[in-house]
Amino acid sequence: MSKNSDPYIGKITQKAILFGPDEEVLLTRNDDHWEPPGGTFEYGETLIGGLRRELREELSIDSRVGPLVEAMYGGWVDDTTGNPMVTLVYRCETDERTISLNDEHDSYEWMAPETAATRLSDAFFRLDQAVDRAAAFDGTAPFTAVTDPYDATRTCSETVLEQLAMYRDQDETE
Repeated sequence: MSKNSDPYIGKITQKAILFGPDEEVLLTRNDDHWEPPGGTFEYGETLIGGLRRELREELSIDSRVGPLVEAMYGGWVDDTTGNPMVTLVYRCETDERTISLNDEHDSYEWMAPETAATRLSDAFFRLDQAVDRAAAFDGTAPFTAVTDPYDATRTCSETVLEQLAMYRDQDETE
C-alpha cells in the first residue's frame, strides 16, 4: 500500500469498439496509426453520455453503449499535462454506416473484427484483446447496450449531477 494519500488527478478517455450493422468494426486513422473512436470524459457527464457525445462529435452517428471490455492506464496521454490517462474501452453498436469525420481524424474504415484487432495490436497494448472481447459478446443481460443509463430507474442524470455537486461542496468546506 502506498504511503502517498494524494488522490489520482487525471483524465479519463473512453474508446468504442464500434460495430456497425454488418458486424464490422470501425477504426479511425490519425497520422500514422489506427485507433478506436472516442475521447475524454467531461465533468458532469455520465460515462455512457460522454462516449455517445464523443461519437456524435467525431463521426456524426448515434450509438448504443454496451459492456466495458477493457480498462487500462496509459495508451493515451493528456495533451495539457503530459500525464497518462485512464482508458475505458466499451463495445458499442450503431445502425449507421455513413460516417462524417470531424477534423480529429484523417480517415476511417469498416473492417472485420480480426483485421481491427491486428491493426490495433500494432499501435496499442491490449486493444486487440478489447476487440476480441467485444466480438465475443452475445448481447445477454446484464450487458445489453443502452443509450440512456438511467432509462429504467427513478434516477435521472440531473439528480446524479446534483448529488455530485453536493458532495463536491461538502469536500470544499471540510
